[in-house]
Amino acid sequence: MRKIFFITTFLICSIVANATQQMPDYLYFHGKKLDLHTSWGYPSPLQTYFSQNNLKSPFGFYSTANWRGHVAIFEVKDNKLFLNEVQVQKDKFKPARYNIKSNLDTICKNGAVFADWFSGSIVCSDKKQDYYFYVRYGNVIVNQTITEKDIAKIRNISEKDTANHVLMDKYYLLFLTQNYISYYFRLSSSEDYLIIDKQKGHFTAQSDYSPLLEYFDNDHIKWLYNWENFQKNGAPNCRWIIEDDKLYLTDIFLYSGTSFDKIDIDTILITDIFPFGENKNKVFADWTSGIYTFKTGEEKESVIFSAFPEFKVENITYFRIKDGIILEKYTIPANFFKNKPENIEDGLRKILEELELI
Repeated sequence: MRKIFFITTFLICSIVANATQQMPDYLYFHGKKLDLHTSWGYPSPLQTYFSQNNLKSPFGFYSTANWRGHVAIFEVKDNKLFLNEVQVQKDKFKPARYNIKSNLDTICKNGAVFADWFSGSIVCSDKKQDYYFYVRYGNVIVNQTITEKDIAKIRNISEKDTANHVLMDKYYLLFLTQNYISYYFRLSSSEDYLIIDKQKGHFTAQSDYSPLLEYFDNDHIKWLYNWENFQKNGAPNCRWIIEDDKLYLTDIFLYSGTSFDKIDIDTILITDIFPFGENKNKVFADWTSGIYTFKTGEEKESVIFSAFPEFKVENITYFRIKDGIILEKYTIPANFFKNKPENIEDGLRKILEELELI
């Protein structure tokens, strides 16, 4: 059963990755310049820097072939991942130009930055083969060269192959990469839901991801059901309510899979994450602090992709939250930025400025 699941899911992941392929980043490894694959649902290691730090990306949309607006140049040196350079159109910059720093604030020679914010799977290629790197906090834990011949063997793997440690190591890395792609695909394609005053809408943090991840410092490795959990994994998708100006978490789901037609959904009990809570049905979200966005409107099932409902935003509410308590709340119509009024309430103006929306 595990074999069938792996083959089916991995092929789907491959199809999705190829269908949404973007202009690659580049990675230097043992003197070779490799294409570092990235796509809409499979972010560049540099993109994760901004989302994990609740920072707006300084790179604007460049083209349909490069939504992220940059090309990052990485290097693996002494089993560590470094960001050497960032290219924006034809211009080249050192990471310091965009205030990109490692968590340890260490800088390699020539202005390269140790990418210790990044944990996950990197897939690269040259004209002959694919290179897989599994990274934890910038340290390359394992790397493998995987050929089409290896893939063919893995598709037909059986119990007798478990003694082939070289093949099993490649199988493990492909399985890990599959989970990683699925995790980010769902993380980037779904939003949490919030109910306030009987209104239901989409709810996101500044990172554009679920506010639950802030409980884990936006560190996906700390999330208990990340891609490393082979038994149960997925991106968190949650339900929230606001009562008496307090934010509560009521439901936790795991979203996984890369199908456009359906989402694989698993349920997580509140007590699985918060075993010491007084209420098994909800938990006070006192870890949340910052600006959060609540969008209401009309949601319809997509005619083309049922897993991606069509959502027409009618109103947007911005909350300023401190330790789970709503301090400020401002609601604007969806066309606010097209017909921006001359006089904007001071509190709302400050929030929009912090979000760099005006």
